[in-house]
Amino acid sequence: MGTDRSKNPMLAGVLSGVMPGLGQFYCRQWAKGAAFLVAVSVADFSADVSKSLFDFLLTRALPDDTTKFLIGSLLVLAIAAWSVIDAIRIARKLP
Repeated sequence: MGTDRSKNPMLAGVLSGVMPGLGQFYCRQWAKGAAFLVAVSVADFSADVSKSLFDFLLTRALPDDTTKFLIGSLLVLAIAAWSVIDAIRIARKLP
């Protein structure tokens, strides 16, 4: 019974693509995973990104503050992309 700690980089990236931080949790980087999860949640809730997106999908009504929505969306996307790249990089470095 070996202690093979290697992780699949593709799976780590997909997990972080589903929810930023999950790929880090998969790679046992608990603090970093929590930081990505908190960062994306704060960005999402402060700019009402998810709420505005769901409202648009249901009613086709644009958000009241489109600038806030666009900047928030870009911030959420940037955090998510950073999380995916970081998770893949971590998984590749594990023995």
